[in-house]
Amino acid sequence: MRSLVVFFLLSVTLLIAKETIEVFAKHVNANGRNFVADEEVVILYNGAMIKSDYAHYDKNASLLTLKGHVEMLGMDNNRVASNKLVIDTSKKSVKFKKLFLSGEDDLWIDSSEASKRGKDYILHQSKISSCNVENPDWTIEFNRAHYHDDMKYVTMKDAKLRFFDTTIFYFPYLAFPTNNKRTTGVLPPRFGSPDLEGFLYEQPFFYAPTNSFDVEFNPQIRTNRGRGFHTTLRFVDSNHSNGYFRTGYFQNIDSYVNDYNVNKEHWGAELFYQSTDVLDENIKPEGYDSGLYVNMTHLNDREYLNLQKNSASAHLKSNLIESRVNAFMYDEKDYFGLYGRYNIDTSKRDNHRTLQEFPSLQYHKYLTELPLDGLFYLIDARWRNYLRKTGSQASQTEIDIPLTYFNSFFDNYLDISFSENLYLSHIDFRTLEESGKNYQYYRNYHTLELSSDLVKKYDNSVHTIHPSLTYVRPSIEYESLSYDKLAVEQQELFTTQTKEEQLSFGLNQYLYDGNLDMNFFQKMSFTSYPNREESTGDLVHELGYRKDGLNLYSNITYAWNEKRIRSLTSSLGYNQSNYDIMLTHFYNYDFLFDNKKTSFINIGAVYRYNSINRWFSNIDYDLEQGFNHQWKLGWAHKQKCWDAKISVGQEVIPNREDSFKNSSLYLELNFHPFGGIKQNYEQDFSTEGVK
Repeated sequence: MRSLVVFFLLSVTLLIAKETIEVFAKHVNANGRNFVADEEVVILYNGAMIKSDYAHYDKNASLLTLKGHVEMLGMDNNRVASNKLVIDTSKKSVKFKKLFLSGEDDLWIDSSEASKRGKDYILHQSKISSCNVENPDWTIEFNRAHYHDDMKYVTMKDAKLRFFDTTIFYFPYLAFPTNNKRTTGVLPPRFGSPDLEGFLYEQPFFYAPTNSFDVEFNPQIRTNRGRGFHTTLRFVDSNHSNGYFRTGYFQNIDSYVNDYNVNKEHWGAELFYQSTDVLDENIKPEGYDSGLYVNMTHLNDREYLNLQKNSASAHLKSNLIESRVNAFMYDEKDYFGLYGRYNIDTSKRDNHRTLQEFPSLQYHKYLTELPLDGLFYLIDARWRNYLRKTGSQASQTEIDIPLTYFNSFFDNYLDISFSENLYLSHIDFRTLEESGKNYQYYRNYHTLELSSDLVKKYDNSVHTIHPSLTYVRPSIEYESLSYDKLAVEQQELFTTQTKEEQLSFGLNQYLYDGNLDMNFFQKMSFTSYPNREESTGDLVHELGYRKDGLNLYSNITYAWNEKRIRSLTSSLGYNQSNYDIMLTHFYNYDFLFDNKKTSFINIGAVYRYNSINRWFSNIDYDLEQGFNHQWKLGWAHKQKCWDAKISVGQEVIPNREDSFKNSSLYLELNFHPFGGIKQNYEQDFSTEGVK
């Protein structure tokens, strides 16, 4: 016989100071505006639901007292647990005994005593963490704190950061946000101890007045070198555009300038901006999309950028600093582009002879079918303006128009493509003392391609084969003046690449499983040049296989005439639930220029011995010169409330005068959701014999 036990909760509703308190409990004793309730008490007050074992309201004192196991939900989107809670209904203040407060990101506060008025909590003898409440891995313990619930911000005094019962930091005063939203405040500092520059200390400060705008200030001091700063302003001006502006200045001390022959000052500015819809709808033609990309840098030397880097391996190796501006508009048929490029060569005293390109215009007509079936064309037209203060200048007009006929025969077993390729280049030189102010080049060549696509379906796989045969034959070629007879400063502006007769054969095949995921592919191509003395070209073979965690890849280029491998890239990867292994080999033999060989092997491995810990290692060995180019060994730990990483390594970093080894110790410790510390300690020293 089924029995149903029904508990009837007595309820009472009181109107207190024009606010309503609703009380539900097994036993409610109400007397006018006072009441006493016990057993499964639920109170609805001021947008919160409060559960307790016992509740009492005293009209004269305007105090609502709750005892036992007290839980409050819904007030300020927090969850509060306490042994005793007293609400002053006239002042809307709350006092707690043994308070437990939890909010976003699993963050909780355990306090022996607390009070709340309005949006603020005052906490005494408390600790805060995001780990498990029972035996947390880390806590911040403090004597007194002020929690601004409306701003999700905590300020505290005499705070100690404890990690596994060990105090690792003491803070006389500490302030931080209690959620992961962008907030103004001090960021973790950056330390370093490079040999040449002394002790490094950088203290970032983050200013975030709005959700779409922030500024980061990064002052730094290097005890043996000097001091400086860089400042970054980031902004989001629409839902489709954003950017940043950065500037900086660093001044070296006189002894460092004299010892290492560097500039006294390093300064610069950077601007980055991108937009995927830059034109107003009233200006932009119907159906068109537009975009803008700006990446500009102005500096006196590359040390302005290197002083921002956290690692010596991240330093710029090139002396050429390039700035770009790209604006474009396009639809399904046409593309219009406006570009600019500005170069700074930091190895030169001035950039009067450095070539700049502004403006540059482009029109591109996508592949379009003509009214005749099977006949297609596309157009690519460019106009470039080359500028510099000293030396020749020029403007170049280029037009490239391939006209292609495509058709299939023999029941689609044979595809034929024939194209006429027309190319025209016209150069107008400026600031020339010699006669001859322009150069013209015209080229026409024919391309014939025979190909097929063969598909065979099996029970659990699909196999496709694509053979092709391509023949290119030059036709008309015209130069108004031989390129070899132009002055050197004219040849610096552009190059002319002629087409030669060639015959190419290709064979590609692919294997797909039942879900149409590609498991295997193979590509082969071979090219011969009939008009060359040694007509046989390169044989290229590319292979890939991927299944059951195994990844195999190989790409080899064989120079037939030289009977040598020109380049080879091979990789073997094996991925399982608890470990990953990757082996890569790269080889290149440049026998056309100085017979220079490059050969190195890279081995990387990750071992996950449980869900939160993993070991990782990487080694990069130069087989040709016989030394370790780079190695690294480390351990990483990641769990819900904190993560850590530690690694040691060494790498050989190329330099203009001499290569040097850089040994590093990397430490990272993060406490969620506060963040943490990332430090990279490096030691640089020259290494003889490393080139």
